[in-house]
Amino acid sequence: MRHIYEAILISLSSIKENKLRSFLTLLGIMIGVTTIIFIHSVMKGTEKYIIGQLSSLGSNSLYISKFTWMENDWRKEIKRKPLTEKHADFIRENSELAEYVTPVINSWGNAKYKDNEVRNILVVGSTADYEFTSDATPGTGRFFTYSENDRNSNVAVLGYEVSSILFDEGESVGKNVKINGHKYLVIGVLPKKGEIFGESLDKQIIIPIGSLKKYFWWGKRHGVDIKVTAKDPTMINQTKSELTSLLRTARGLKPGDDNDFSINEIKQILDFLNKVTRTLRLLIIAIGAMSLLVGGIGIMNVMLVTVTQRTREIGTRKAIGATSRLIMFQFTTESMILCMVGGIAGTLAGFTAASLISRFTPLPSAVSLSSVIIGVGFSALVGIIFGYFPAKKAADLNPIEALRYE
Repeated sequence: MRHIYEAILISLSSIKENKLRSFLTLLGIMIGVTTIIFIHSVMKGTEKYIIGQLSSLGSNSLYISKFTWMENDWRKEIKRKPLTEKHADFIRENSELAEYVTPVINSWGNAKYKDNEVRNILVVGSTADYEFTSDATPGTGRFFTYSENDRNSNVAVLGYEVSSILFDEGESVGKNVKINGHKYLVIGVLPKKGEIFGESLDKQIIIPIGSLKKYFWWGKRHGVDIKVTAKDPTMINQTKSELTSLLRTARGLKPGDDNDFSINEIKQILDFLNKVTRTLRLLIIAIGAMSLLVGGIGIMNVMLVTVTQRTREIGTRKAIGATSRLIMFQFTTESMILCMVGGIAGTLAGFTAASLISRFTPLPSAVSLSSVIIGVGFSALVGIIFGYFPAKKAADLNPIEALRYE
């Protein structure tokens, strides 16, 4: 045990005596580990952010559309007939597993109140149930009623940002605003919701679907989207099967015909995200492997030079009783210490770079234990692998020939 302790002390002493050489040696490892940690932390944070954003859309929601969200055949799906409000009504009347069913169409518009104006607002047209399918219960005022929806009344629920700008943080409920030149009565204001994927959820206006169709441009070829909330989140697959059966009936499809609609869910995006992150992880491994390979070769070259320079020292130690195994342990330890110091420094540098990116850009990052293990573990492994050959060369030196070395 004493011999092992002495070997570690000699390794540390050698590193300390050659500060510049040691620093340049571990720099390659540090750069490689910094690259791995930085990319891994940013990717992990981005993945966590996206999952958090998607979870806000609801795990018990299904979105019926003309198009498939992910990996769609656009040329084929664009030829499908558009979905209509009648299809939404048919589902609402016949579904046993759906709690709320709402047709939705979107447009864009400008809102004005006196001298205040907000441009490029998302205008959502839907029914009274949209309050529940999209978490759109107003913070002040109320949502429009079924009768107001049936009459295509000019009533509006404003997003928090729209209300704040138009009314300078003052009371907006009960006031009339002009949306694309048409007068609407403000009946409610949504609470502040923030952003999703960089887009503000507070810059929107919700109006009855018939009113939107009357006054606004909308994609008639696309048709409406239908949002469905399942009664039981654990029965989302059964709900999806029921909706498929009902829509095939409503669309008059025969057995053997392909579906001319798509039922989308958040899980599709998460599955696609998992595929992307798996690919990125392989890319990280490849980049890290190349960086650490370069650093490892540098360490092996330096350690070979060190063995040559310290040939007499090795011969002396062997002559007074040091075994080949102990000599090999000493030089392997020296290589591993250099790599681990480089790995720890690279890990800290990677975290710092990721934190700076997270602070000054919209790109998030997340520090995880797996990142630390990857950084330090890889660097230690490189030290062992690339330190083995120089250590073996030192261990195999003949003590008599080593003592004669000049």
